[in-house]
Amino acid sequence: MLKQRSFAHGRGCLGRRRLAASFSIAEALLWICEVLAILGFSALLPCRAEDLLEVFRQAARTDPILAREKDLFTANAAGVSVARWALGPKMQAYGGAGVASLNLSFGNVFSLATGTTAEYYTVLLTQPLLDGQSIAALRVAKSEAQAQHAMILYQQQQLILRVVQAYLTVLQAEANQRVAAEQRELFGSVWKQASAFLAVGRGDVIAASEAKARLDASQSTLTTATNAIAIARRTLERFTHSPVGTLVDVGALNPLGPQPDRIDVWTKTAVDNQPLLHQARSLLTAAVEQIEQNRRAQWPVLSVVGSSAALGVNAAPLDIQSQAGFLTVSVPFFDGQIGARVKQAKAQARASQRYLDNTVDQVRLDTEEAFLNLESSVPQLQSSVTAVESAKTSLEGTRKGYEIGTRSIVDLLTVITDYGSARRDYYVALYNHILNRVQLKGAAGVLTMEDVRALNELLQKP
Repeated sequence: MLKQRSFAHGRGCLGRRRLAASFSIAEALLWICEVLAILGFSALLPCRAEDLLEVFRQAARTDPILAREKDLFTANAAGVSVARWALGPKMQAYGGAGVASLNLSFGNVFSLATGTTAEYYTVLLTQPLLDGQSIAALRVAKSEAQAQHAMILYQQQQLILRVVQAYLTVLQAEANQRVAAEQRELFGSVWKQASAFLAVGRGDVIAASEAKARLDASQSTLTTATNAIAIARRTLERFTHSPVGTLVDVGALNPLGPQPDRIDVWTKTAVDNQPLLHQARSLLTAAVEQIEQNRRAQWPVLSVVGSSAALGVNAAPLDIQSQAGFLTVSVPFFDGQIGARVKQAKAQARASQRYLDNTVDQVRLDTEEAFLNLESSVPQLQSSVTAVESAKTSLEGTRKGYEIGTRSIVDLLTVITDYGSARRDYYVALYNHILNRVQLKGAAGVLTMEDVRALNELLQKP
């Protein structure tokens, strides 16, 4: 069994503040927060900050997929009760009143009364002693309920994956917007300087034109990045079903590969714990039990029946009461549907077995892929950090060289572009690494709320 490991290496304290205003005012303030964040003045307004745990709890309360699976489980649990009561006692009462004809015979003496009124009632209490088909039906219902419970666990883990991915997508979009804004500022300063040199007759027309082209392109990139934030936030709000505030970003992070670092351990864990496999196994069990249930339709049914009856005739007057107990046996001699139903159930069982086999293969593949992706993301994140540092050093050196005349404006524009690309690659590697951690546990079927809390502690303090 794979042990759960925390995502975090230290405990964090996350402050939260909520707005105590109406919904329309909250939306207006949220819009102002987003505008200020884009302009770089987010500190001017106390916008509420939301961490991953808070966002997930909101999504879990409102997710229709998870709610649907819980409702289906309630229905399956009721099905178990229905199947169980088929083996319990049943009481039925019959009664009536009306006009009747009466013909009584006592030895050789006959009396006949017609057109008289009569009332009767009968109460039957039946308790099955042996009903093989109902016993098999109870087993089928229990297996179906177990399958639905496994589906709830699967959807809970899928919700964690969806929310984490949507949350990180917002952070990625915001990071791209920050990089684009800084890049536009750098290109703008270069273009202003080039224009100033050109105005005094010392500049290069081609260099100034190139700087202006880079500035215009950076503005377009910034617009695209800003729109991407809105799209990403709407996607996240699809899960929370309410506006979200400023999201807490990821703090300092040490890349960590799979723990344990053995792919066979993870695949075995997945085969043992993946809820999809638990569901498939339960469905196969239900299909096999369905075969037996249909076969047992040929079995005799043994029951104990108790009855109490009364008959009253007004004209006689006649009042007959009786109490009796019976041991009844019901034996079906021929029913052509039984064989057809057994054949149908066998085909469904074979289909369930093939579904299980395919699910095992898919779970193994998904787990192996998630393991390798997480393993690859560690050096990718490490190399991206080095690339950012190298690009920043190159930018500073080229800027100084341009100021003293040893480097051209084209060289400076190139290193600014390279620095922006390196920073974007870093954020992609950072958020992919975090997502790969979650995806590996999700593929193995061991993703829980504890992992959400551990991942939440990777977020920096607001």
